[in-house]
Amino acid sequence: MIKRLILGLAALALTSCGMLPGTLATQPTPIPTLTPAASIAQDAAVKPAPALGGKPSGDLLVWIFSNHTPPVRGVNTFEALVTDSQGQPISDATVSFDIDMTNMSHGKNVMAASSLGNGHYDANVHFLMPGPWRVIVGVRRAGQTSTVRFDFMVSW
Repeated sequence: MIKRLILGLAALALTSCGMLPGTLATQPTPIPTLTPAASIAQDAAVKPAPALGGKPSGDLLVWIFSNHTPPVRGVNTFEALVTDSQGQPISDATVSFDIDMTNMSHGKNVMAASSLGNGHYDANVHFLMPGPWRVIVGVRRAGQTSTVRFDFMVSW
């Protein structure tokens, strides 16, 4: 009886931490495959990677990429591509990545992104554990801030 109780509590703890496989309620918005600017700068032979998603926010379009697809536990480099509604790159913005799990909060975890030019911004982000995560991309431009949320799974 005690053995079953311990096993049940262990399963509950793993599930609540996102350690067991699960599915997302909503999948990231599918978008075309693009080659992130950071990858081009590091290695000309890098193949294009699929984006984690792309969404509009007001008059902006924001795509998000990870150097690992899907992102993995530990350090990942996230890159955002920000354009206007006509597809022209926005290079005069301040961009940040705010990451947190969707099934439990780990507190505020915001990273300021560096501009790579031509509408690309990147920052290193750290995922504490696998499971369902969300990144909120903040884009500040001309005194206005837009945010876009992307949900995805982090792997081992």
